[in-house]
Amino acid sequence: MTTSKNILLLLCLLLLVSITGFSQTAAAATSSPPPSGPTKIAFVNLQEAVVTCNEGKQESATLQQRFAAKQNALKAQDDELKKLKDDYQAQGPKLSEEERNSRLKVIQDKQKAFERNYADFQSESQEAQQEAMNRIGRKMIPIMEKFLISNGYTAVFDISSSQTPVLWATQDSIITKRLVDAYNAQSASAPAPSTAPPPKNP
Repeated sequence: MTTSKNILLLLCLLLLVSITGFSQTAAAATSSPPPSGPTKIAFVNLQEAVVTCNEGKQESATLQQRFAAKQNALKAQDDELKKLKDDYQAQGPKLSEEERNSRLKVIQDKQKAFERNYADFQSESQEAQQEAMNRIGRKMIPIMEKFLISNGYTAVFDISSSQTPVLWATQDSIITKRLVDAYNAQSASAPAPSTAPPPKNP
């Protein structure tokens, strides 16, 4: 049975795994031809950049708040199941066969309900996480491209994937932190959407 601790950690884990598909292909998204001259390679952890930028942190907090009620309900179900199982194990030898069968059926029914609710929670929260992180990732790509071109890089590798092992790289070639700073700066300078009502026709 999935424990309440696993439920508590699920959103944080999904935050990392839901953007794997994006991170594996984002490095190929730049369309500008590489500048001529010596090769200058950059390495970036796109998963880390998306998760640790200000917008990523805000999305994570928003989603955790959004799913808090369902998470608490699952924890309550998990606690109830644990108590029922503990009581059954402690009192089982003293109960009649009919009572044991009745209690066992209750446990089994509640277990199925919990697993169904947990699967729904996992699917819904994962979809929301993926949508939020992919949205940030799509906005981050042109900022990364601008940074790479302005700093003379000719190629970039995403090291957030285990399929791109890097044994050694100079600190200057790892641009994750600088990409996050550039994205945060651009996001902070972007004009906020207007909330004023449209003007009425005379």
